[in-house]
Amino acid sequence: MHRVQVSTALCALFWAGVFAQDPTILLPGVQDLTPETFDKFVNGGKHALVEFYAPWCGHCKHLTPEYKTLGETVAKDPKLKDSVVIAKVDADKHKSLGEKFGVRGFPTIKWFPRGKPVTSPEDYNGGRTASAFLDFIKGEIKADSSFARVEELDALAKKYIGSASDAASTVADEISSAASKLTGEAKTNGDVYVNMVKKAAAKGSDYFTMELARLQRLLEGGKLSPSKLSEISRKISVLGAFQSSAEKAEE
Repeated sequence: MHRVQVSTALCALFWAGVFAQDPTILLPGVQDLTPETFDKFVNGGKHALVEFYAPWCGHCKHLTPEYKTLGETVAKDPKLKDSVVIAKVDADKHKSLGEKFGVRGFPTIKWFPRGKPVTSPEDYNGGRTASAFLDFIKGEIKADSSFARVEELDALAKKYIGSASDAASTVADEISSAASKLTGEAKTNGDVYVNMVKKAAAKGSDYFTMELARLQRLLEGGKLSPSKLSEISRKISVLGAFQSSAEKAEE
């Protein structure tokens, strides 16, 4: 009787281990994508990390517990959950998606940056542990939030939101003057700062918060052209310079 119980327990442990490594199972915090649902979740509105797997692939099976931990961690973190989608695709079953994104082996992991065309994802070549994925994601989110920022104008933006209403126009002139001296990509970004303060002067101090919320809704809605995605992402990045310390802490 004892041997039967031990055998049954070992068998249960074996199948539990097998099940835990099955890449087709539902994982908390991880979206299972199909050709019909892919665009709903991966559309440029949020960052997305997508694993393309095959059920029979040994490396995919070994990755499943780490991907499960990643999904759970992101789901429990409001800031991460609002910023990134964790997903997987059975590219053996849905070959059209694998072909669309140039998948030639398993697992292939692709990074779809927020505000960029979905047709041009980046290959993820980092570590295959939950902690490595998280470090990568957090680094990408941080880089995305500051890509259009100009250090000199950031200082003036902070000065602007901290100034009294009668002094704001003077700071706005300083921003315009500093932006006019920039060149290249920095000049393009500087023009966004100038336009922001002009609109804030016309619409009131709540403009920055309301505009940020409006642009984020547009991104999350998806189906924007590549040029529009780029424009909105640039504006969101610059708007971050006009947030108070309290607002940033709430993000």
